[in-house]
Amino acid sequence: MRVKIMQFRTWAIAATALGLAPVGNLAAHAQEGSRPEVAHKAARALVGNTLVYAKPGQPGAEIGVFLYLDGTGRAITRGPDGASEPRAIRWANLSDGKFCITDLGRQPWDGDCGILSVDGASATLAPPSGPEWSGRVLEGDAWRLDPATLSGERLTGRAAIDALVGNTLVFIPEGGGREYRAHYFMPGGTARRAHNDQPYFDHWVLQADEKWSIRGRDDQLCLSGGQWKGSFCAAVAIAGDLVTLRDDRIGPLHARFLKGDARHLSPAAGAETRKMADALIGNTMLLKAADRQAETDSVVYFLRDGSGLAKWGDGAPTSIKWLVQTDGKLCVAEQWRDFRDQDCASLSIDGDAVTLAAPDRPAIPGQLLKGNALKP
Repeated sequence: MRVKIMQFRTWAIAATALGLAPVGNLAAHAQEGSRPEVAHKAARALVGNTLVYAKPGQPGAEIGVFLYLDGTGRAITRGPDGASEPRAIRWANLSDGKFCITDLGRQPWDGDCGILSVDGASATLAPPSGPEWSGRVLEGDAWRLDPATLSGERLTGRAAIDALVGNTLVFIPEGGGREYRAHYFMPGGTARRAHNDQPYFDHWVLQADEKWSIRGRDDQLCLSGGQWKGSFCAAVAIAGDLVTLRDDRIGPLHARFLKGDARHLSPAAGAETRKMADALIGNTMLLKAADRQAETDSVVYFLRDGSGLAKWGDGAPTSIKWLVQTDGKLCVAEQWRDFRDQDCASLSIDGDAVTLAAPDRPAIPGQLLKGNALKP
């Protein structure tokens, strides 16, 4: 929607992250039957583990790096004179297949990047020029670099699956980027699944419910129903907020653990969203401008099919589209264009009083009027 209509667009805080293509859906990976070896697959094997390597020209020194899912990590250098303080790093899978590690705040150069290869516990990084880095892969946070793993117990098997119940898994591309899939595990064996597929608009769309269960012979998590043609089973491990699903045919898949119904996928959250949308349908929202001048007020009329009209001040009504997201945000945009994140603000309704709010901006009060107040 236009800034004048809803005053949303200036509320957005731009955040740029290192984004990579998603690894694809779990069902597709279950049919690939390959384990990580080079490039992107090799990087996937490093997430949640420790890479220890020696750079040419630094005799006697080793660098240990613990890699987080989002493209950050922690590193330390050990040498003849002792160990450095832990430092923050960034890592990335580039589109040409190169893998880069660099200290936070420094741009990578050719010596920081190369083709990564992982063969069991051995790893090499081959830069475009110069000698290879040789290294090894240690399971988990072997050098104790991650504060989250220091303070929590690593869970596996049935204990890890039990910890998922009532909580949410979200998937992001290895190396960082937008969340693209979420699973909310409900007591009783139902998992709610949602996709977030649009590049500039965080909008979770529920898919068909899945069933989850524990396979007794090996305490693996199994998912079936919904979009699964058969069933997918994998060993589960949780360390800090990193969840690893591992199948021998496809290697590891990583997700982030979020407490509770973090992406509002539960039936109760859905009912609240429908209640909020129902209150808008067929009615008009009058938003009072912060300057209290009537000529800058906004008026929005909502139709059941997700269309409507909006008017700012003395301007002519404009055709719009609208929706209410699972987290209670109202999104409004001109009919002709795609939604974007900045088109949305948190909506609260109390009787005929409404409030729109966004981070770091004053709340905008308003009123719900019965029927179409824009009708001539």
